[in-house]
Amino acid sequence: MCDAHPNSTAVWTHRVLAAIARGVGDGRDAAVAQLTRSLAHAAWWEGCPTGADVFPAGTPARYRRISLREPLYADDYSVLLIAWPPGHATPIHDHDGLWGLELVLDGILGVESYAIEVTPSVRLAQRGVTPLGIGDHATFSDADYAHRCRNLSAQRPALSLHVYGGALRRYRAFDQDAQGRWDSVPHRTGLELANR
Repeated sequence: MCDAHPNSTAVWTHRVLAAIARGVGDGRDAAVAQLTRSLAHAAWWEGCPTGADVFPAGTPARYRRISLREPLYADDYSVLLIAWPPGHATPIHDHDGLWGLELVLDGILGVESYAIEVTPSVRLAQRGVTPLGIGDHATFSDADYAHRCRNLSAQRPALSLHVYGGALRRYRAFDQDAQGRWDSVPHRTGLELANR
């Protein structure tokens, strides 16, 4: 995890990457199901990082996407730790059509899920809001999926593990104007590499 990736998490990281490598080649839906089973208890494996590991005392808390794989944008799949400062929320965003698994390792996140409907223009329909605590996960395999994630704690950081079925190079962020029309803005995904 960059400078905050202690040696004790190296074994955990290796175990996570090995479990993912075994499960990603099975096709979209099978990969999501296999990874969900393989990583169900990863938050309790020895060496699992915490929010405190990513935000050491005295350092400013900022949203971080930390790649656990090299190269940063490998084509077959992406594995990220996402560090959430207290209260941080993402914009509503998609994942460029990729399937995904998002697992909370520390803290509590709220996930607002949306269906992307393309009529003549883009429209988002909210599917629901799900709170995710340590060990809870969200999965998606639809290209028409978007969500907003939020650290529900105003005091504590959160940390989550994200696996995507391809290189997460870009995504779209969605915003609704005062008249209820949705707009999407393309973004490039910024990543940092974890030290191991």
